[in-house]
Amino acid sequence: MKGIKRFLSNIDQKTFKSYFILSVVLILTIVGLSKVRFTSAKYESEKTADIKPNFAFFITDISTQSQSIKLDNIVPSDEPYLYTFTVSNYKGNRKSNVDLRYSIEIITTTNLPLDFRLYKNPNFSNQSQYTDFTEQNTDGVYFRHLLYDSESIMNYNAPTTDTYTLWISFPSSYKSDFNSLNGVMELIDVEIVAKQVTDV
Repeated sequence: MKGIKRFLSNIDQKTFKSYFILSVVLILTIVGLSKVRFTSAKYESEKTADIKPNFAFFITDISTQSQSIKLDNIVPSDEPYLYTFTVSNYKGNRKSNVDLRYSIEIITTTNLPLDFRLYKNPNFSNQSQYTDFTEQNTDGVYFRHLLYDSESIMNYNAPTTDTYTLWISFPSSYKSDFNSLNGVMELIDVEIVAKQVTDV
């Protein structure tokens, strides 16, 4: 105990205070930065988990199929939200017995000011064009329809899988209006209509 007192009495008080304050500031800075990084990483991981579901369509016959995307955590961002889906004319041992052509339509609830693009391959070099129109249903609800102009053909004797990326943008210019849009949910249906290819 006497040795500790002797050691403390030999320490310059001003120097000790300076080092102590500097140490406290350094520790608080490290803790603060680690919390920021953790919060940012947590947000990014949650955001990625929320916005990137993958789903698949199997068109082995004439049919209309749809898959839904629910956007309930989307925020204005400079980065687009990406959804990947595939369309195949086979599933396991089951395959189409006829040549099929299919079309793609995106149907949205128009609750958020979103922009859409559809790419047929994952390198974003082949953007599909669409006809854009809005209709009101019998309940008075408005739905936006994006009917893609090009149809794809799958031959029955060639097992094929087409890959698409749906690019959704919630422009960052809406950040100032986000309080009024926060909590608003957007429902999106991706609809595939498969028809038999017939000779004219």
